[in-house]
Amino acid sequence: MTIRLWAASGLVFGVLAGSAPAVLAQDEAVRRSWGEEARTEMARLAPMAGAWSVREFESDRAGGWTGGEAAYSVTIRYLLDNMALREDVPERPIKAWRLETTIQYDQNRDVFRLVALDDTWGNLDVFEGVIGPDDRLVVDNLRADTPFVNADGSRTHFRLTIEIIDSDRHSMLIDASNDAGESWQPFQRIERTRLGG
Repeated sequence: MTIRLWAASGLVFGVLAGSAPAVLAQDEAVRRSWGEEARTEMARLAPMAGAWSVREFESDRAGGWTGGEAAYSVTIRYLLDNMALREDVPERPIKAWRLETTIQYDQNRDVFRLVALDDTWGNLDVFEGVIGPDDRLVVDNLRADTPFVNADGSRTHFRLTIEIIDSDRHSMLIDASNDAGESWQPFQRIERTRLGG
């Protein structure tokens, strides 16, 4: 019997004996359906799909915003049979670095998860959160503990608040925390307007 076959037999025996790997029981998650709840929750974000003109504003740390003059375009699209929304990398971003994000709903833990990838720092950032009573999706990277590590070693966590204003507009407010979520300060605001809308 080959090593591979022995390993497979051991895994099957372990599962049958009740000693499945701990990751299968992470957070005491329980699968309730074959994606029905996830599709229902993802449908709440349907107005975000499409082609958008994007403007970015930076916080001036005094309650105001600067920038917003330049615009670029992005596409947000469903993938995986409407189980995820992906914002593709913009062709001409304002900043020198590019970012791609994907949002998906984990129906076993009742949480939205947003994953951000960049082409500069190589930081896979994971945000988790829920849609509140005000219909805003609020996610942060505290639980995953994937902060941006600054040159001096300090750590900056982020919280994203996504508001769907109407079918042709949505915005994202980005707050930053240098004390692991004890306090938050405005960092950036992103406004998207539907192209051709």
